[in-house]
Amino acid sequence: MKRPGRSIGPAMFAAIVGLSASSAYPADYSGSELYQLNCANCHGVYGEGDGAVTPDLSVVLLDLRYLSARNDGEFPTDFVIDVIDGREMRAAHGPDGMPVWGAEFARSEGLDEAAEARVAEKIAALSEFLESIQQQP
Repeated sequence: MKRPGRSIGPAMFAAIVGLSASSAYPADYSGSELYQLNCANCHGVYGEGDGAVTPDLSVVLLDLRYLSARNDGEFPTDFVIDVIDGREMRAAHGPDGMPVWGAEFARSEGLDEAAEARVAEKIAALSEFLESIQQQP
């Protein structure tokens, strides 16, 4: 059954969707802001593993400022992205482990292709932020 009213073509639909997406979501995500909002409670404001809830955790958190040092001086970008996303590395996360941020971000962003792109952008921004705070031992 066709709805009454004027229909729009594919080009107009893409333009409208593009406009609404660009106004509702930032083009770039701040890794620092995402970290403070989502990670600092556990990992600490500076990534030292000393967040406010750390005493209540059953695991010891590593100092995130030394990921490169623990990886022969190379920041493990792919590994960090996989850990943050967590959807492919489910065995690494359990009830006492880190949240599966890929799933958490997807819940807040939506379940379409554009939302998945925003999830990937958030995770990449977090990884870039973590790379930016790396220290020498």
